[in-house]
Amino acid sequence: MNTNYRKQLIQFLCDISDPGEMQAALDIILTDKEHEDVDKRLQIFQQLETHVPQREVSANLGVGIATVTRGAKAMRTDSYRNLEQRLLHCRTQFKG
Repeated sequence: MNTNYRKQLIQFLCDISDPGEMQAALDIILTDKEHEDVDKRLQIFQQLETHVPQREVSANLGVGIATVTRGAKAMRTDSYRNLEQRLLHCRTQFKG
């Protein structure tokens, strides 16, 4: 993987402060399927945070157990812990 492109992407996204502009940026970067995958990942986090069993999360969201397990593994990282409060804040700001 070329990390230079990842650095460019990160800088590109960090330079955007307008929500509409961010939506447009994500729309040109991500396919509809990728948007759905990100939505599912966030739902996995939310359900696991409320202690829903992994198999139940899998059934609720129509994703494989391996997908839920990867989400659970991501939640055990320092990166997730560092961003957890930001995720919770966004969730309360945009219920639904």
